[in-house]
Amino acid sequence: MAFLPLLAGCDVFSPRTPEPPLEGGGTYEQPDTPEQVVANLQAAVAELNTLNYRRSLAEDLTFKPTATAEARDPIWTGWSRAEEERYFSTLAAAAQPGGGHRLDLNDRTLTLVDENRYLLDATYVLSVNHRRTDAPTTVQGRLQWVLTRDGDGLWHLREWTDQELGNNPSWSDLKAAFVQ
Repeated sequence: MAFLPLLAGCDVFSPRTPEPPLEGGGTYEQPDTPEQVVANLQAAVAELNTLNYRRSLAEDLTFKPTATAEARDPIWTGWSRAEEERYFSTLAAAAQPGGGHRLDLNDRTLTLVDENRYLLDATYVLSVNHRRTDAPTTVQGRLQWVLTRDGDGLWHLREWTDQELGNNPSWSDLKAAFVQ
C-alpha cells in the first residue's frame, strides 16, 4: 500500500508526446511527375542512397553506353536493372565519407512524348569522391532519359542513353569500373 501514493503522482496511462520520425531514409519524394524522378536520382547520387536510386528505376530499365565504352567492354550486352544496382552499390561502398557527391544536369530539355512518356536530354557532370584509383571521380557527357508512368501512376527512369563529350570520361566508364 505504500506505493499507491507514488503511482498517483506518476501519470503512467496518459498520452505521451510523440517522437519525431526516424531520419536516414534520404531525400525521396513520391514520383508523381517526371521532374520528381530526376530530383530523386540527383538526391540519391548526392547521398549515395542505394535504396532511393533503385526506387527511381523501372523494373525493365535499359541502358545504352557510349560508343567507346560499348566497343571496349562486353559487359553491356544484357545490361539491366540488376547490373545498374550492382554498379551503384559498389560505387556507394567505395565512396569517401563526408559527401561532396553531386550530379549536375545542364542544358536540360524535358519533352512530352505522350501522356505516359517524357524525354529528358541534358549534359551532365557527375562527381563521386571514392577511394578507387582505377576509376575517375568526375565524369561528364550527355544523357537521354526516357521517363515513363506505370499503371500505378508513378514515374520511373526506363531507358537511358549515354553519349560522350570530347575525350572526357563518361558515366559509362564509371559504371564499367564499378560493376566488375
